[in-house]
Amino acid sequence: MINTEILGLIAATLTTSAYIPQTYKVLKEKSAKDFSWMWLIFMFVGIFLWFIYGLNIKNIPLIMANGISLISLIVIMVVKYVYRQS
Repeated sequence: MINTEILGLIAATLTTSAYIPQTYKVLKEKSAKDFSWMWLIFMFVGIFLWFIYGLNIKNIPLIMANGISLISLIVIMVVKYVYRQS
């Protein structure tokens, strides 16, 4: 049986890595027009709460995955705001 911490790290790596190509594309094209503000805000709040939860229970996979996801979302939000796309 696989250790639950290892399972969590694998899951965190896979789901978090999905943000990397999208963030790269947003930076490269200087456009986040395909992201709605509502989606970005809901995702940010949800991921932020998961991050806080991870800190409270001292769970490394939750902290790492959600910390990286928050950074990616912040980058996307900044690009969307700076380049003023709706």
